[in-house]
Amino acid sequence: MNPDPLSQSPQRADKRRTPRVSVSLTAHCRIGNRFIRDPIADLSVGGLYLRTHEPARAGMPVRAALALPSREGPRYLTLVGSVARVDTDPRGHAQGLGVAFAEEQMAEADRAALGAFVAEQLAQGASR
Repeated sequence: MNPDPLSQSPQRADKRRTPRVSVSLTAHCRIGNRFIRDPIADLSVGGLYLRTHEPARAGMPVRAALALPSREGPRYLTLVGSVARVDTDPRGHAQGLGVAFAEEQMAEADRAALGAFVAEQLAQGASR
């Protein structure tokens, strides 16, 4: 079986430094000056991948509000970062955004809750 040619291209090289987990969550985001609500495909302590058709450019600021499931009830977080990657279809329409978090701009409690959630998901085998 031939590997996916896109995964072999230099532009698609995985630059993540932290493991990611697949999730079924929705984020309410501010990207630049626009507000959107779209699904998150995967999440790590270093960033997230947002399935969106919202046009954006690398470097645009992102603020994402989401609720992480937990035994004690939802844990609401605000995650701050910038667009690291924009995926487009062959016609140039946005299909998704990779967001890199700016840890220094996030609350310590949000960083800790995100880290605990990702670690728990990894322990349960949800990595991607």
